[in-house]
Parts: sequence; structure tokens; C-alpha cells
Amino acid sequence: MKEYALEPDYYFLKEKSYNGQHPPYFNTADFPWVKELEVKYPEIINEVGGLLYGTEEMPTNLNPPYLSSPDAWRNLYFMNFRWINHKNCLRFPKTFSILRQIPNLSFAGITVLEPRSRVLPHIGETNAIIRCHLGLRVPGKDMDCGIRVNGEPRSHQEGKVLMFSDAHFHETWNNTDERRFILVFDVIQDQFAHKADWVCAKALGALTIKYMDARIPLINALPEWALRMLLLFFAVLWRIYLPVNRHMGIFYRIGEKLRKAIFYKDLSHSAA
Repeated sequence: MKEYALEPDYYFLKEKSYNGQHPPYFNTADFPWVKELEVKYPEIINEVGGLLYGTEEMPTNLNPPYLSSPDAWRNLYFMNFRWINHKNCLRFPKTFSILRQIPNLSFAGITVLEPRSRVLPHIGETNAIIRCHLGLRVPGKDMDCGIRVNGEPRSHQEGKVLMFSDAHFHETWNNTDERRFILVFDVIQDQFAHKADWVCAKALGALTIKYMDARIPLINALPEWALRMLLLFFAVLWRIYLPVNRHMGIFYRIGEKLRKAIFYKDLSHSAA
């Protein structure tokens, strides 16, 4: 992976303009794994087709970005800053297996943007990652479904990866009458890869504070030093929990096998 401008890692609690050196967009040619992923696009579509064509539903949002309407956007997480949703990973094992081959993967999920909807301008949690979009189902013509990062628009394309810094203000839109689906994932930049677990823990700490702030205003009520202490407190808790979460997958796999065994046993009895 090409290393871009060196700078400290930042964690954003307030919606401020990013003044760092990372560009709005990254050149996919600098990342050899992009072509390997794009080649596997048909395999991903084959597995997640139920979501794309309405036979399976997306979950409700826990902590959505700013939206043009409450139900404009939904996200099915596989991994959120290395906090793994084992249930969803077992639901789409092939897709998650493909994603795990990406170096420094820290976040992955499938998003849907409803017809005539927008995700309004917002920033992410840190400058330490590169956000990537692989178009799964992109209706309409060029720029009917697109993204604007730091004022620069680009269009989504099915089977193609678009890479950007979500530390910059960015927004997306769907100006068609059909749903738009994107496979979203983050990679930690090489300069921060040596402390990837701490990057994820701090980003999750920032997300935790934002989640709390939406219910009990904290961010504008507390001084900067208090926010930083609160961020550190939650980051330490997440840093302790993340390794535990990684090993919880075995329990989900055992549970899934038991569920299937019981299902097939009941099915055989009903057929007898």
C-alpha cells in the first residue's frame, strides 16, 4: 500500500473541517489488492443478492449519519473498527472471507441508500483510515448516484472501488427511483498500521461519545480536556474488549451448527 503524507492520527468528536494533508480521493492503482477484489465482484453479488433484490431485509440503524430522511440509509455491519458482528459474518461467509484478505481491514458493511435520498455532509471518526466503496447495485446514469468529498464529486460504478478520506466532509446521493447498494470498507493507512488496535479502539471511543451525545448532550457541554479524557476512557474499554470479541466467533459458529442440526432434525421428522 502506498504511504501518503505523514501526520498524527486525529479522532473527531466535533464536526470540524479537516485541514490535514490527506487527499480527498486515493488512486486505486496504488493498492494492488483492489483489482483482486474487483475480480471477485460476481462472487459477492451471488451471495448478497437477497439484499439487493429485496428478498432479505437490512437491519435498522444504530448510529446513522446525517440523512435527508430518517429511513434514507441503512447499514449491515460485518466489522466496525474491528468490532466484529459475528452473526452477519456467518450470514454472508463468502463475502466476509473475501474482505478479510484486504490488508489492514478495519471496517466492512453493506449500505443501502433509498430512492431520492441523500446522506448529508459529515465527517468520519479519524484520519487514520481510507474509506472504500465497491458499487454493488448502482442504478441510473453517470452521477445519478454519486459522492462528493471536500467539494469534489465522483460517481459510483458497479464492480469498481472508489477510495477516499472520510476525514473530509463528504456526502452521497441517489437521484433515481431504485435503491443503491454499496459494499463499504475501511483500511488503516500503513503509517498507522503498527497501532491498528489502538486506532480502532479510539475510533470506537469517538463513536461511543457521539452515540451518547445524541441522547444526552455532551460534546458542546464539556471542555476539550474533559472530552479527551472521556475519549481515552472509552478507548481503553474498547481496547480490552476487542480481543475478547474476536474470539467470540467460535460460540456463534457452534450456535449456528446447533441451530441447523435442530432445524434439519425437525424437518426430517415433519417429512416422516
